[in-house]
Amino acid sequence: MFSVFKNMFGGGDDKVIENNAVIIDVRSKNEFASGHLASAVNIPLEQIESHAETLKSHPQVVLYCRSGNRSEHAKKILTTCGLSNVLDAGSLGNAQALLASTGIHSDLIIKENIPEMSHSGDVLKDENVLKVLIPTDFSVQADFSYLMTRKLEEHLSVDIHFLHAMDVPDTVTVDDLGEVQTCGEIDINFIKDQKKIAENKLQQLRAQYGEHISIHLILGKVTDSILNFAESNHYDLIVMGTKGAWGLKEKLSSSQAQMIARRSQIPVMSLMCDRSDLIIKDVLFVHDFKEGDNTSVPLMHKFSRYFDAVYHQLYIYSDVMSLRQDDMIIAMDKYASEHGIGQHKNHFIKADNVEEGVNAFIKTQDVDLVFVGTHGKGGIFHKSAAESLIKHLFKPIISFHLHQN
Repeated sequence: MFSVFKNMFGGGDDKVIENNAVIIDVRSKNEFASGHLASAVNIPLEQIESHAETLKSHPQVVLYCRSGNRSEHAKKILTTCGLSNVLDAGSLGNAQALLASTGIHSDLIIKENIPEMSHSGDVLKDENVLKVLIPTDFSVQADFSYLMTRKLEEHLSVDIHFLHAMDVPDTVTVDDLGEVQTCGEIDINFIKDQKKIAENKLQQLRAQYGEHISIHLILGKVTDSILNFAESNHYDLIVMGTKGAWGLKEKLSSSQAQMIARRSQIPVMSLMCDRSDLIIKDVLFVHDFKEGDNTSVPLMHKFSRYFDAVYHQLYIYSDVMSLRQDDMIIAMDKYASEHGIGQHKNHFIKADNVEEGVNAFIKTQDVDLVFVGTHGKGGIFHKSAAESLIKHLFKPIISFHLHQN
């Protein structure tokens, strides 16, 4: 669906795949295994830069992913690295059609056998309902959030709620009967019209996705309204799409997802692109594993048990002299035991900051999802690792607030 619009407005008729081109699927290894072009090789987006020199030997590099987001970004990376003949084929469907039109490479989609892990027999599913809130501005990012939430339904029982927060001044209120009231300086009819438009769009969402979703409309300051609504209605997870930010743009403003993650006491999942093919087998957990950590993250236990995932516990240190690896392994194993994390592996990386450490890790070990804690600080003087990752990382990220003595 998303690739259709890309074709309409971005054009695709001038794209030609050359005879000796290398076809690269930039999704994760598990997404690749779920179905990929027979002629493609898998280099996840986060690892594409490290392959740039090798790829220069090919006359043409053709990239694709699920919806075209990651392939577009991969092209930017390779172009920056000096590659000139890079073709962004967009989505898997677009790439398949493009290959079929050339008749040079195989356009068949094949699936690989994904190894089973410790559980056998019927798929485990949690019967306890996970109440999920998806704030929506009716953009494609909100669609990504819904598709990701539906992926969780493979192993979790999910109750999905869409919320649209109309950004209005404090002088605009809604009474118990749903009637809009203003101070008189704002055109009440304009507010009513905008409210009606939003209500219609929410109804369209329900018609598109089904009666199983719940829809809500509130008026007020967007961030405050979302946070108050989520906490007062006891949601377990907020899922938000984000466009990301790089360069000057990130210095000028914070995305809505960043602001929500900074302030929310409820875990926030953020993602930049369509993850309909996501298979959660490897989860990265970034933490300091200190004594006195009272943080409780029930979601981690759910993912560990019901998705049968391997947790890659990552400790990032800046000074090699301060690392006592044997002691840290004991602390990491203890943390996993106390917090209900089943299968886990411990990793150590030296880096100047968390974002650098995470990027270094996923260049060598592909993961499907990232858990990272935040102290709820941001701005110039309080750089938040979680917020930096939300801005820059294409992996789905679940951020949560840390609680320490």
